[in-house]
Amino acid sequence: MPARPPIYMGQFDPENFRDPSKVSLVQHSKAMEEMSKTAREIELSLQSTGEVLRIPAQVSTTVWDIKLMMADKLGRDPGEFTFLAKQGPFWRENRDSEEIRSKVVVKNLKSWERERTPHEHPIVIIGAGHIGLRQAMVFLKYNEYNFVIFDRKPKVGGMAWWDQANVTSKLQTEVGVYHLGWDETLPCPTNDYPWPSRDELLQMFQDGANEYGIMPYCRLQTEVKDVKTEGAKLDTKYEVTIQKLAEPKAKDETIKAGGVMLYPGNLSLPRRETYKGEDEFGGTIAYGMFDEFGYNEATGKDIAIIGHGAFAVENVRSCCEYSCKKIYLVCRRKNIACPRFVSWLANQSASPLSASLFLHSMKPMYDLMGWDPWTYYAVQGNAARTNCNIQQKARFGIGDVYFCALSWGKLEVIEDPLGIKRLGHHALHCGNGRKIDVQCILKLLGFVGDPSHDKVMHIKELVGFWVNDDPRRYVVAEPVSVMATNFGGTSFSPGAISWAEQGMHFMHHPKDLFEKVLPTGMVPRHKADESDEGTYRPAYVVDARHGTQTGIFIGSLIPWVMERGPIHSRLKVSRMWTLHPIDKFVQYCKEDWDHYCKKFRDEGLSGSEFPYTPEEAHRYLEKYRGENRHALKESPDMIDYYESFLKK
Repeated sequence: MPARPPIYMGQFDPENFRDPSKVSLVQHSKAMEEMSKTAREIELSLQSTGEVLRIPAQVSTTVWDIKLMMADKLGRDPGEFTFLAKQGPFWRENRDSEEIRSKVVVKNLKSWERERTPHEHPIVIIGAGHIGLRQAMVFLKYNEYNFVIFDRKPKVGGMAWWDQANVTSKLQTEVGVYHLGWDETLPCPTNDYPWPSRDELLQMFQDGANEYGIMPYCRLQTEVKDVKTEGAKLDTKYEVTIQKLAEPKAKDETIKAGGVMLYPGNLSLPRRETYKGEDEFGGTIAYGMFDEFGYNEATGKDIAIIGHGAFAVENVRSCCEYSCKKIYLVCRRKNIACPRFVSWLANQSASPLSASLFLHSMKPMYDLMGWDPWTYYAVQGNAARTNCNIQQKARFGIGDVYFCALSWGKLEVIEDPLGIKRLGHHALHCGNGRKIDVQCILKLLGFVGDPSHDKVMHIKELVGFWVNDDPRRYVVAEPVSVMATNFGGTSFSPGAISWAEQGMHFMHHPKDLFEKVLPTGMVPRHKADESDEGTYRPAYVVDARHGTQTGIFIGSLIPWVMERGPIHSRLKVSRMWTLHPIDKFVQYCKEDWDHYCKKFRDEGLSGSEFPYTPEEAHRYLEKYRGENRHALKESPDMIDYYESFLKK
């Protein structure tokens, strides 16, 4: 006899289904429940156009279930829809309580696309950096052409790369998750070198703006000075005041806008501090950013880097490039720095990497110095080291040269909670009494937000990423700090496309903020504060927890945003494994490590070889794969998709 389909539970025999003496009520109920979950496909066609939509359903799915799904997706009242199904030679209206038929005609609907709120005036985008350009690309992809981009610079690329980066700066994360072609409809880049320079990245942004048709929408060398609003909620009117910087004598110009989106970047203003005795130092004192320091001044000299954030770690590499003599990195407390392989492991992930595995994967690198990242202030974990939470004020500095320089004796990290006491002639005196003889000092004390952005947008409170509960005033700067129990990546493009798509959704459907988001009372809010001594945080500068909660919350409420999530995950996996397969990436890391080892060896130093052998790298990948299968047990198709790249 052929095997029966597995839709019945227990020992219930379908042949006895009609005989009440041979089947219990419980068995009957279980059988019917299981039958009702049988998957099927239904076909919905529009009476007006004949356009067809096919969606999965169950046997038990009712007409009302489908109407609710359509109402949620299209922003309509479910009572507006009428379903017709053919019954014999006649068409009959389906009642809401009936099971949905396999083929249905839908009345009173013109399109499966949700109707957008029309904008009489252009949407203003402030900032032609990574997110601003991504926003333009998202608009163009979804046939939104009524927008304009303003930026103070004469070229696109953003303040972080134009102003803050140095000529020696390179991308710290991998180019596979940091490029302008980050969209499932666009081809994968062909340049697989993981860490392009500042100038190469600026050229990438300019080439992308030209290729993707963004430049006609750009008004560069133009500063937005004020955004005024009139009215409330869905009746708000926007008036934007701009100044043409290329024409100093030009009068301010005022334009009307359909909404305003500000992408200021989070690397705004450097934190500045003057130390006692700077006038006695007699050497070079500079900030190691915006090309204030000529690194050829470091050649052959001892140098102190003050700070331990991502840019401080980056400056270790720059000083090594210019063959300084000895580097002292002086900080109040050590932040976790991330080896390149661990960054790759997070960025190639289908589901996020646990913070525990994230730290364990750092072990080969930290073992070179006999350090243990689990003991750092930022880590709170259990005794077995199977679970942990990382909360760090600064983002991870990512780079192997930091570890290479430490293991070869080129770099020394001096951790002193008392900080810098004073300077003397070619000397730095720490609070703990130690004197360091140096000829150059680089200050890298981090960045603070720019209060002028709050002023321009009139921000009293940032609600998620929306200004004062206004769905058409949107502000996103990359959230500061690290607050996580797992890590899905260390780079920018995945976040940029999510923020741009969320911003577009509420520009097109502003009612959703008032009807779906705000009534819950759960979206995080942030006002300007001075609670952190010495660091004023404008309202637009939010931390990692605020950013993560907003993304998760919006995704749970807005179906289209939720649908985009798995697409982004697949894109991340495909781009990383296409451009940076594990063996090739580890080889690039080793070659870069060996380059600096040769420099240090020529200087008479000795140290360690690159700690991540191919075998070691594969061992951590296998640990992640085991963790990934458990995390994705509800998404076997994503596991298959991920595993398909490993087989290539």
